[in-house]
Amino acid sequence: MIEYLTDAFVLDKENAGEMDSLVYLYTKNLGKVIAKAKSGRKITSKLGGHLEPLNLVKIRLVEKNGFQVVDALAIKKFLAGKPAFLIAKFLRIMKFIKEMTFECQADFQLWLLLKKILTGPSADEKIIYRSLLKIMGFNPKFAECSQCRKKEATAFSPEEQKFLCRKCAFKVPKNGIILI
Repeated sequence: MIEYLTDAFVLDKENAGEMDSLVYLYTKNLGKVIAKAKSGRKITSKLGGHLEPLNLVKIRLVEKNGFQVVDALAIKKFLAGKPAFLIAKFLRIMKFIKEMTFECQADFQLWLLLKKILTGPSADEKIIYRSLLKIMGFNPKFAECSQCRKKEATAFSPEEQKFLCRKCAFKVPKNGIILI
């Protein structure tokens, strides 16, 4: 049994079983981690409020047949006092990071960018996605459309991990496209 104490951003939270939760974290030291929060959905749970998406938490994890959350303390809650459109934007970004990263592959540049996105002044969503894609190895500067080979890629499909031009992006379902 190995114990970790690290800072983490809560990317997402899902129900698991009757009272447990699965928490998707992006940690400073471990990268993306999927951890089980035992009894995390109980009303009396000490973890419940701390493990909400868009929180920066100090977290203690135990690894034994997967990760389990032992303690969590919210350092900063980014949902508090933000307008709905900004919360929706941040949740889309967190979902993108959840889908595009692999477990236990730490990337300090990605950690710093995520911290800058959430704590800094609100940047344009396209600029944020360009920066994220560049860090993840999908530099839009050198991209071409994977369908027609035009040099002007204006969209990215996370599901298929490919760039598309404006014309080809219209042929793909809109919810699976990110404009860059």
